[in-house]
Amino acid sequence: MARIFICTTCNRYAQAPPGEMSPGLRLAQAMKREAAAAGNSLAVRMVECLNTCPQPCAAALREPGKAVIRFGRLEPEDAPALLAVAEAYAQTRNGDLADSAMPARLRAKVTGCITLGVHELAEG
Repeated sequence: MARIFICTTCNRYAQAPPGEMSPGLRLAQAMKREAAAAGNSLAVRMVECLNTCPQPCAAALREPGKAVIRFGRLEPEDAPALLAVAEAYAQTRNGDLADSAMPARLRAKVTGCITLGVHELAEG
């Protein structure tokens, strides 16, 4: 099952007015709606920080044994593209996505990719 982690404290530097959802919470809600509408079993996990505070709103694709792909500067309107990339990511063996699998809308919003193989964990 694909998982996406979304920072609920984004935007930490521009707090939402009392009674309003943060941009991160709005993105998480949009992702949940998009996945449900598509009949997708994407697990949307809400976390407190993904270390992209200078470039909010943040999300990351992460599965055991796969590269982590982190995005910043996201908006609720990015939910369909995020769902598409999450589906492509889930189909990979190691999380390495071909350029063609990354929706154009998200290419400039990738803020990091972390690859760490099992053999590297054992050595270090």
